Amino acid sequence: MSSAGLVLAGGSSRRMGRPKQLLPVAGQPLLERVVAAATASSLDEVLVVLGGSAEEIRQHVDLGRARVAVNSDHATGMGSSLRFGLASLGPEVDRAMVILGDQPAVSAELFDQLLHLQTASGLPSAALRFGDILHPPVVLERSLWGDLASLEGDVGCRAVIRSRPELVAALPAEGEQRHPVDVDTPEDYERLLDAMREG
Repeated sequence: MSSAGLVLAGGSSRRMGRPKQLLPVAGQPLLERVVAAATASSLDEVLVVLGGSAEEIRQHVDLGRARVAVNSDHATGMGSSLRFGLASLGPEVDRAMVILGDQPAVSAELFDQLLHLQTASGLPSAALRFGDILHPPVVLERSLWGDLASLEGDVGCRAVIRSRPELVAALPAEGEQRHPVDVDTPEDYERLLDAMREG
């Protein structure tokens, strides 16, 4: 089964006030950290969807073996970048792992765990579970991609997996983590840096 990683990093970072993809985290840009984990995993290919500040990001982020697609319609929200990214994958891809470009706590091991869980479960999807919340990264077999065609605005695959949890194999988040760590605001970024210093 051919598996592609789809890293969504096309946002305009309006709430952050500067490109959050370039925020330094442990000595490297935030997006570079996420993409490095994806390219080190067993995913057959990795596609990074850019939008806002695309050229600046390409100049400052080492994307390794990942390829890039730029969504010119990125300003309409995450749903647009998700649809664009899926449409940019080849017909040989059987499943996609949707990865948020602002999730710094991911790892190659986590991605491989999700891929294995989805295969072993026999279900068409797998996702992280924080308490009762299903959240990306999310593995989606091609049979589910059509469910994403009508997504609009800043709605991503979370809407699909949360409305159809019976189709999703859940991987509990480890340790004390009760909520997803996404970096959307300066306060989120400060909390992340504080947590890393404490850790």
